[in-house]
Amino acid sequence: MNPLGCAAALHQVARNANVDLKIAVITGDDLMGELNNIRNTIIKEENGKLFPENVQSMNAYLGATPISRALDQGADVVVIGRCVDSSLVLGPLIHSFGWTRDEFSLLAAGSLAGHLIECGAQCTGGIFTDWHTVPNWHNIGFPIVEVSCDGSFTVSKAPDTGGLVTFGTVAEQLVYEIDNPKAYLLPDVTCDFSQVSLTEIAGIDGGVVKVQGARGLPPSQFYKVNATYLDGFRATACCPMGGPRAIEKGKRVSESILERTRIMFHQRGYQDYSAVNLQILGSEETYGPHAKQNIDGGPREIVIWLAVFHKQKEALEIFSREIAPAGTGMAPGVTAIIGGRPKM
Repeated sequence: MNPLGCAAALHQVARNANVDLKIAVITGDDLMGELNNIRNTIIKEENGKLFPENVQSMNAYLGATPISRALDQGADVVVIGRCVDSSLVLGPLIHSFGWTRDEFSLLAAGSLAGHLIECGAQCTGGIFTDWHTVPNWHNIGFPIVEVSCDGSFTVSKAPDTGGLVTFGTVAEQLVYEIDNPKAYLLPDVTCDFSQVSLTEIAGIDGGVVKVQGARGLPPSQFYKVNATYLDGFRATACCPMGGPRAIEKGKRVSESILERTRIMFHQRGYQDYSAVNLQILGSEETYGPHAKQNIDGGPREIVIWLAVFHKQKEALEIFSREIAPAGTGMAPGVTAIIGGRPKM
């Protein structure tokens, strides 16, 4: 959020430690100075809503080129604002190997190396589909990429750490959050990962996977932009509930809390909730149309997950006070209330 302030703090730490560091700062991601021009250009968002009024931040996702330039000029530390995660790896690779801006397949390979390790232990077995095969979560190791100048690289992890590196762990991270694997859009390159090969190297403790075959195309003329704006407040209540007909009870309790608080809102002149999210965990609502049909009266244990949104904080304070009374004033079986307790 404040690269210049971060750099100043780093300079102070270096001075206190009597260490001479050359710190580079990359700016240009902050677009708040262009807010009015952007607002006049984008009247409506893609979903048809008007451009928000209360924009608090607006940042473009920068790429690897400015990072590599800073390193070329001798920087020991590079501080950058908003950027794509993979650029933190691609920038040093461009600097180290002298890759040019039009060697798109090399840039795609370096971006892939960064993409595979940008989520930390997710590449070494974190949230892996076959989670039961992953040892020692408590000491899971972070991934290491060793990259060659031709763009091929290996993925491994630190020795004597938990987790594992396999075809599966690397493959799952490869397709994570990239949308079209033939056209993964980044500021420096458009990546085609459709022909990437993953090869396990046998006989190495913890696992090593060789990755090659990324291809690249020129980048688009656009940058991804992230904006935040004030849009009200959120409150969430969680209530485990047991006993027969638990799903039915959970829904009725939630609907009754909402009805009671809406009456209070009306009495005080407040608007209705801007959004409500109610899920009965244990009823398979999370699975949507793929939920299994409950039989024999359904489960005897569920969790109410009730999240509400409102423009006014005071309205949600009313909501929070009306959760606890459900424990003695509504259905039997509310066992523990997580959140929603009134202030003393």
